[in-house]
Amino acid sequence: MNKSGPNLDALNKIIKRLIKAAPSGRPEKLEPLARLVRAFLEFDCDSNRLLAAETRIMSSVVDFNELRVTPAIELAASLGVRYPFAEARCAMLHRTLQSIFDREHQMSLDGLHGMKKADIRKYLQTLAGMNPYVEAVVALECFDVAAAPVDTKLQLWLISKDCFPAETNLPEMQHVLEKHIRAGDMLKFHHGVRKEIDEWSPKVWPKAAKIPSPMLAPPVVNASTATQPAKSPVEPPARSHAPAKSAASKPTASIAKLSGKARHHAGKGK
Repeated sequence: MNKSGPNLDALNKIIKRLIKAAPSGRPEKLEPLARLVRAFLEFDCDSNRLLAAETRIMSSVVDFNELRVTPAIELAASLGVRYPFAEARCAMLHRTLQSIFDREHQMSLDGLHGMKKADIRKYLQTLAGMNPYVEAVVALECFDVAAAPVDTKLQLWLISKDCFPAETNLPEMQHVLEKHIRAGDMLKFHHGVRKEIDEWSPKVWPKAAKIPSPMLAPPVVNASTATQPAKSPVEPPARSHAPAKSAASKPTASIAKLSGKARHHAGKGK
């Protein structure tokens, strides 16, 4: 294949097959904040473990505001040591929820509904701790933006199918997919991917990168002694061992149950 770019023949065949294999019907549409939380639990993970993790975390908090101020290390512990990238994903989720609260002064993304699609993506991409898969999923499923959700799992799978050179990074792959998939087919492609690679796992995952794991929402400190927090990498980290496989299962809407509570307790601190 061409080492300098994607193998378009192989890629186009894969795209067509995945679009055709997508489950029929549109899945449950969550409100944006609920979908964001689920997406942080979802990337690089199989659907069975996603379902179990969602149930454990959502049953331990009252609303999204309480989730925001829950220490990231506690969230990671509730996922378990075998959950893929538990500490990294919880640290990113924690930073993103705090960033939303800092901008909106409440736990809600409903204000994005009145924005242009390009501005929606920019807003999501510039949230602290944001992951490219999460940003694309929320943009695609909640705001009908033609975004391609790509996590490390899909990145390695497409490389294994000789669609991309081994050195292709995640943002480059996302850009190529968004260029070659029609806007009207993007949602089907995404759902076809989730179905196709749910139980697939690479033989070797890239080594995990360390990500700051804040204990609580950033405290107020004296400006003269304040230090800037370390930036979280854009791409999701990965462990050196592959996560265990499990049978595919559709996640429930347990996160969605917090939506009404979140609106009732909007802006309420821990």
